[in-house]
Amino acid sequence: MASTPPSPEMLQALTGDPLLPENMRQALRAEAARVFHLPFDTLVTVALNAAIMSSAWFFLPTTVVNELFSLHGSLAFAFVLSSWMYSDVPATNILGPDAIRVLAAIDQPVVLRRMIMAKSTILWCIVAPFCLVIAFISGMRAHDPLVEVYSAVGIGVIPFGVLSISAWFGILYPYHPVPIRYRWSKRRDWKPMLLRWSILVLMPYGLVPLLTGLFLVPTLLVWGLTSMSGLSTQLPDNDLGRGIALACAVSIGALVIGHRYSLRLIARRRDKLVAYLSDPLLG
Repeated sequence: MASTPPSPEMLQALTGDPLLPENMRQALRAEAARVFHLPFDTLVTVALNAAIMSSAWFFLPTTVVNELFSLHGSLAFAFVLSSWMYSDVPATNILGPDAIRVLAAIDQPVVLRRMIMAKSTILWCIVAPFCLVIAFISGMRAHDPLVEVYSAVGIGVIPFGVLSISAWFGILYPYHPVPIRYRWSKRRDWKPMLLRWSILVLMPYGLVPLLTGLFLVPTLLVWGLTSMSGLSTQLPDNDLGRGIALACAVSIGALVIGHRYSLRLIARRRDKLVAYLSDPLLG
């Protein structure tokens, strides 16, 4: 039996009248207002991930760090840090935290596209500047300005493709950001309330790095086959630049495909999404 969107009265009762963006500027403002207000869940998540990654860099044994960042230290650290900061629910659960507006726009693909793009853009605005500063500092310390440029391009472009694909996971498996206390109170109904939620919270830590790695496969192949140093030592700057350019091209293609398929996926799963997102008590 087909589901219908919640009535305007239901929307008003839940959170007030949802304001849908009429252009990209409004979409960015709305998403920024959501992110930069209590409970600041996106900011806390990103900061925590940065702290975990940085701690690993400083406290892991030197041999392990050298293996992880052997290709080009100043680029690799900043890029891996960027990937890790994206690796959490803000990159995947794009519908649940904004359920009311998503429901109001469920039959408006143009509006949905704006909203999805705004979410990835605001997340990028939080992560990318911080990682770019790290890359520039590392590049200056290494006295290698070309690496700074390549770092900026890679950190600035590649995540957009990754985020456009990781959004599919949140469309397939959204969840409501309900308090943990409430989830625990429903622990007898543990499969949907605790098990499903735990899996969806942990999945981004594997999914986002996996996607990033897949995007880099063509680049790694090119480096391995064409670079005189192969992948065993630090790459020459020119080889590094060509590889980053290729990865950016792959990311731009994924960006276009990712957003188009996201809208198709939402349309295909419309009734299930409406039924789930309309009831925040489903967790």
